[in-house]
Amino acid sequence: MNRFTIRLLIGILVTSILAVGLGGLWWWKTAELKKNLVHDLETALGAKVELTSLDFDLWHRQIRAAGISLVNQRANAPWEKGEIGQAVVHFRLQKLFASTLPLNVEVSSWNVVLSPFASKSSGTSMASESEPAPPVPPESKIKVMRLSAQQGEVEIDLSDEKKVLLHSVAFEASDSISENWTTHLKAESIAAGSLEAGPSSVQLDGDRDKVSFSHLRMPCGSGMITGDGNISLNDPHKAHASLKATNVPVTMLVGLQWQMKLSGMTTGDVTYDGDDQSGDASGHIELSAGKFNVLPWLGKVTELVNLPDITNVEVDRATTDFEWKKGTLHFTNLDIRKNEVMRLSGAIDVDPQGQVDGRLKLGLPSTATAKWPQLQEKIFSVQLENYNWTDVHLTGTPDHLQEDLTPRLVAAGAAEGGGMINQASQKALDLLKGFLGN
Repeated sequence: MNRFTIRLLIGILVTSILAVGLGGLWWWKTAELKKNLVHDLETALGAKVELTSLDFDLWHRQIRAAGISLVNQRANAPWEKGEIGQAVVHFRLQKLFASTLPLNVEVSSWNVVLSPFASKSSGTSMASESEPAPPVPPESKIKVMRLSAQQGEVEIDLSDEKKVLLHSVAFEASDSISENWTTHLKAESIAAGSLEAGPSSVQLDGDRDKVSFSHLRMPCGSGMITGDGNISLNDPHKAHASLKATNVPVTMLVGLQWQMKLSGMTTGDVTYDGDDQSGDASGHIELSAGKFNVLPWLGKVTELVNLPDITNVEVDRATTDFEWKKGTLHFTNLDIRKNEVMRLSGAIDVDPQGQVDGRLKLGLPSTATAKWPQLQEKIFSVQLENYNWTDVHLTGTPDHLQEDLTPRLVAAGAAEGGGMINQASQKALDLLKGFLGN
């Protein structure tokens, strides 16, 4: 056997040993990588993660995962579960054996259920309260640099069995050197009760402590909701938001019991502060082309003094400040006007049970009340800005509102003798009978 043959055999043997060694090293590294992927995901999310399949593709430098299910294991985390149809993880071959592996991840066909207002004591958490959270390693072996997601569905479960649904959600998120995330999120549609928004978008910026949102755009009918705010990632997940509505249909913003009683386009601002347990809101709103069918007695009052019935008639001005606190809605600085017909001001409270308590002032043109001396003297006795005013106490519920003005009007009509009835019209008599329930 000559030297050349010996060298060839040695070369083949060494190459075989290196191939086997590298192959073993490669198998060990990829197996470790798969294990670390699942472990790091479970650690970061505090969740149980299961995969239907996980395939390593060296040629395309990617890992393909399918059938990913996530179940929350942390009592304090504001989410329940998630499903990911497919995820593709891209990596750089030269970084595969580094201590930290940077990855780009693409996700499609996914859904997640969030419960931002679930409390520790509600019993709805997927884990017991005493169960400790999984330990977070000082340094993860895997670092996601960019995350993109398509075809997502998000369900946000709020209190009182209310839900927010986001359809066809897509986003792009990237991690900077300072470990701050920047995300641009889009949704084809959003539904929250009567509120329905078209293609919407928002900019999200996150760090270890909070997520901030800005450039929010939610088209609602012919109007738009914009705003910004932030949400803490630590218990109790404190949140702050400043929102502005422009020409949004009022029927999208009120409860079902009010939708048949109000119409018009809303413009205003809202400031919200809350956490997992509760939230408060305040702001100012203006209603253009507003119609009010919530106060049918008001139309009877205006007709009684030979003024137009304002029921289902557009008013010239409708504004109010409001505050939502501990489940009670407070309206203050209420100002509703139909020029040369009536003005209404004051405050109204609606408690969590829907009970109404309103302290209002009703003004009628002085030229109209002057025709009825008893009416002007005993009821509309305060004159201001060419209107004569009276106090009205409103109680009941939105479906059955009651007021204390009717008995006084009937008494004043009787005190006028036949004059008020004779000079008005048969319609006035019918109205008085209506007040009396005849």
